[in-house]
Amino acid sequence: MNTSESNFEQLLRQAIQKAKESAPRAVADLHRFSSRAAEAVDRVTGGTAALDLVPVNQEGGLPAYQLQLRKVNSEAPPSDLGVYQVSSAGYPVRRWYSRKGWESRPDKPEQEFTDSAQLASNFEWIVSNPESKLVVLVTFFQEQNRATVGTTSTGS
Repeated sequence: MNTSESNFEQLLRQAIQKAKESAPRAVADLHRFSSRAAEAVDRVTGGTAALDLVPVNQEGGLPAYQLQLRKVNSEAPPSDLGVYQVSSAGYPVRRWYSRKGWESRPDKPEQEFTDSAQLASNFEWIVSNPESKLVVLVTFFQEQNRATVGTTSTGS
């Protein structure tokens, strides 16, 4: 075996090791950023709404998670805030705006995040942009709660 062949082998081994290390990191990042957003939703809504990152069962496929907003103590189905799928190497993390979009076009994500900073920015946008589905839904939940509390306190 000559030097160039052994270099290729070494390069391949290093790349495999990096891929193994980065996949769990991407999943951990996804959980960390979604947890921070979930804590914000919990505090802002006084515990009346919950943001959950739910694993999507997919036999033999890449890890996928659905972001859901639900009203606590309600039988209503949770709202779909999109699907995140981690690549076999971790990053890029791919995002679809809905589970239906992911299921119908699994090879065509709406967004890709190549590193932790981009993924963090996505979650910052979700909680800070007045036009994001999360902000619209949290606002709606808060208005519903105010209306319910107002009706209850006036005895109507």
